[in-house]
Amino acid sequence: MTGLTMVVPTPGLRRRWGVPMLLAGLVIVLCTAYFGLRSPGEVIRHDLARAGSEVARLPASTPKELVQQALSRNFSDYRARIDATGFPGHVLVTLPDLDPAACRDAYQQALRIEGLVVIAIENPRREGTCNEPTTITWRITP
Repeated sequence: MTGLTMVVPTPGLRRRWGVPMLLAGLVIVLCTAYFGLRSPGEVIRHDLARAGSEVARLPASTPKELVQQALSRNFSDYRARIDATGFPGHVLVTLPDLDPAACRDAYQQALRIEGLVVIAIENPRREGTCNEPTTITWRITP
């Protein structure tokens, strides 16, 4: 061999870094499992709450296009249509073609969210109407 040397970790180095690396891997696996096991309604509620927080932070002079861009980033799991024509008074978020299970879960988990802003389903129907792909619209009111 010319110029190449092989570095073999010492037992002390393996002991010192082995446990923290194992714990870090375990944390990553647990976080992935947690976020992967959330129901569709929990995901929708979380995304809507983040969008509501975003609306509360935006200045009233924010152009409608920037409002749409800012809010659409919060919905990575669903195709969301953002209607900011009523901003700063309200913003509409529409999730089209939710499958029946996601629709029922959204009615149970995200019918109404109250905090700095109020997020409520526009024209709520009974969750029993979720027998086919359904479009649901939420109104975010600061």
